[in-house]
Amino acid sequence: MAEPYLEVRDVSVRFGDFTALDKVSWSVDGPGVVGLIGLNGAGKTTLIRTILGLQPVGSGSVCVPIGLGALGYCPDTPGFEPWLTAREVLQQSRAIGSARPDSAWSIDAALEAVDLQRHAHRRAGGFSRGMLQRLGIAAALVRAPEVLILDEPTSALDPEGRAAVLALIRDLGDRMTVVFSSHLLADVEDLADRLLVLHRGRTVFAGPTAEFLDLHAGAPTLRIAMNSGRIVEAEPAAWGPALADAAAHSGEIADIRLTRPSLTDAFFTAIGERG
Repeated sequence: MAEPYLEVRDVSVRFGDFTALDKVSWSVDGPGVVGLIGLNGAGKTTLIRTILGLQPVGSGSVCVPIGLGALGYCPDTPGFEPWLTAREVLQQSRAIGSARPDSAWSIDAALEAVDLQRHAHRRAGGFSRGMLQRLGIAAALVRAPEVLILDEPTSALDPEGRAAVLALIRDLGDRMTVVFSSHLLADVEDLADRLLVLHRGRTVFAGPTAEFLDLHAGAPTLRIAMNSGRIVEAEPAAWGPALADAAAHSGEIADIRLTRPSLTDAFFTAIGERG
């Protein structure tokens, strides 16, 4: 078995009487997209800070075989000196710490990846919230990460900015491991092939998204709407009779579809709370 890119082993973190992380274990390899989900206070940001070496652990350990220099990070609200241009921001990011060899991410390549190449000489102080988010990701990319960690990358973005960042995450997931936290579970369901689910500082689930849905989302429902207003809903075991009845009254069918429980449904089932 290949060595993981990073591994969290029974990590606990306390702030006074509050336990932010309680014996959390998790490992990451890639490439792909990993969704980090949980309610406010679940421990998502504390875990990210612990992995980056910004938060000491009370017990347990964090192992990063690829080296901390191979981790890229963009916070939920990246900030830059407003007088720096986009190109200068990336030059500054590359100059911090030791450079990683054989980087595929030149400054031009990173700006192109986040669709900011035409704004390369524009000052960051004039950037929109979405542009700053993409610039923050580019600043991480020029460090040539093998694992890119994004904390709430679509928070407070308008629909256009959110769509651009999500498309970028999907593309990057083909080239590296992208770990992103989000409260927008529809985005996570759309992008993430793996999940880490935290609740009150504890690990609820770590593994493939499809497996989590199979465990907690329940079976799809066949829904048949008739012109008369009658609605027929059937679980898989009853699909045969429901479809036979629908076929006998095919001229009266207004709509027929399968409805599948979402990641949001599965999440609240898994943590034992209602959304």
